[in-house]
Amino acid sequence: MGFPVVTPLTPADLDVVMELERVCFKDPWTRRMYLTDLTANDMATYLALRLPTAGKANHSSGPTQAAVPEEIATAGQLVAYGGFWLLVDEAHIATIATHPAWRRCGLGLYLMLALLDAAIARGARTSTLEVRASNLPARRLYEKLGYQLVGRRRNYYRDGEDALLMTTPALQEPAMRARLAAARAEAMQRLAGCFGARFV
Repeated sequence: MGFPVVTPLTPADLDVVMELERVCFKDPWTRRMYLTDLTANDMATYLALRLPTAGKANHSSGPTQAAVPEEIATAGQLVAYGGFWLLVDEAHIATIATHPAWRRCGLGLYLMLALLDAAIARGARTSTLEVRASNLPARRLYEKLGYQLVGRRRNYYRDGEDALLMTTPALQEPAMRARLAAARAEAMQRLAGCFGARFV
């Protein structure tokens, strides 16, 4: 069994994305927001993770020990997505989400690394994002990837919660490259636990 496959997110994925938006976020994006970014925003890059096409993943051996519904255990099924906007030489992470049944498998970490790889390929020198102050799992993920707290936006979200501003050091600095390499190794190990992959 291989790893989930990284592909571009397309307008054809938006039915699934809208379902996941409602499950994953208090204040979900609209279809129009995604469609505009996917079709008319040259600064935007969106990626999806899909289940391996060689067959169904053995999720029962993964960290959550949860049974996965048949409809999301189908080969090629979209299970995570995310995107960034390239603002001159800064990649601003716009969104990232993982299907709740596939959390703790390393998909968020794997997808963030893919987004940062794509950002570097497009000329990004740093990356920034906003995260809910209460979202400790996301904050830990971003800290693992080198993001540091640099500020706070008061009452940023529609429900009044603050957003924390986080940014990376220069993505090509040796220390940052080493951090991303360590995160990549961890992601591979966690994916192997869920998807039964073998490494040489």
